[in-house]
Amino acid sequence: MSMEEDFSLISHLMIIDDPRIDRTKKHELIDILVIAICASICGAETWTEIEDFGEEKESWFKEFLNLKHGIPSHDTFRRLFMILDPLIFSEVFYNWVSSVNKLLMKNDHICIDGKTLRRSFDEAKKTSAIHMVNAWSTGISLSLGQMKSEGKKNEIKTIPRLLDLLSVKGCLVSIDAMGCQKNIAEKILSKGGDYLLALKSNHKYLEERVVEAFEQSRKPGRKTFNVEDFEDKNEGHGRIEKRVCRVITAKNEEQMKVNVLTKWPEINAIIEMHSTRIVKKTGEVSEQTRYFISSSKKNAEEFFKAIRGHWEIENKLHWSLDVILREDECRSRAGNSAENFSLLRHFALNLVKSEETKISVRRKQKKAGWGEEFLLKILLNDGKSKN
Repeated sequence: MSMEEDFSLISHLMIIDDPRIDRTKKHELIDILVIAICASICGAETWTEIEDFGEEKESWFKEFLNLKHGIPSHDTFRRLFMILDPLIFSEVFYNWVSSVNKLLMKNDHICIDGKTLRRSFDEAKKTSAIHMVNAWSTGISLSLGQMKSEGKKNEIKTIPRLLDLLSVKGCLVSIDAMGCQKNIAEKILSKGGDYLLALKSNHKYLEERVVEAFEQSRKPGRKTFNVEDFEDKNEGHGRIEKRVCRVITAKNEEQMKVNVLTKWPEINAIIEMHSTRIVKKTGEVSEQTRYFISSSKKNAEEFFKAIRGHWEIENKLHWSLDVILREDECRSRAGNSAENFSLLRHFALNLVKSEETKISVRRKQKKAGWGEEFLLKILLNDGKSKN
């Protein structure tokens, strides 16, 4: 079979420049990358397991890979991913995802959040665990990419660089309070998107003005601003949950210009999400109020869905990486290996999740490991969302 014609993933991988010097190129770069991704699909967690997987599937891989010198050793996999530029690898990943989902990604909701690779620390060298900033599409329910951050506190420097990789035109980009920064808002706007930023005490004066505005909105009398509510109530798991999303917008542009909030670029709305939870058995009541700012002109129901949707990145991406692909147990850390191994898991997760069989990701992994036909089906699906 022709790799370029049958697998758009492989055609994207083939544009990567080989970082090795010529005398060390015993195995072709594309062979190493494809075997590593296939092994990751089937649950390989170490370079040794990737080598083992390749050896068990060698005759199958030879149907479409060169493998003139057989399966690369685990040291070959490790050394290659230590020196491979993770920025280039991330660009290829995003270009691949967007190329097969480009129609679905228009007017998308993109969530950005950080995640620590907990076992990537090195006690001997006294280096801390690697922290990654991930991007997730709620529209296609797939990972869009990642970028390494020098610790959680440096997310504010990493997020703009991650945004440089993404096409956010016409999209809503949501970020937690760490990313509530003017330069990040300006970056999103400059690329043609809208921001939805969580607000906490890291901007104390702004938070106080927002809280004050919502307190004023609940008082009787004529309202200075437009106020809209959306309410949602559901019952399940022994509790009742009620959420009210209140949105305040200016009645005209001139009004917004004299308000303290206008120091934020193109701000159009402030949002309050109030949640009440009642435990049926005990009657215990808990409440939480969160605040957000946005450049978008969405209505209250749309903001409600976007705020709720932001947690997909935790529930569908981070949970899958940790529980299914066991990312937190990975000890790779030398050179660029931790970052690149993490991206291998993103490739694998997107491919497995996109395959249309209605079974769990874990079952798909096992079926792919047991039978080449199902593994080929996952590869041929090539990461295209079924949403």
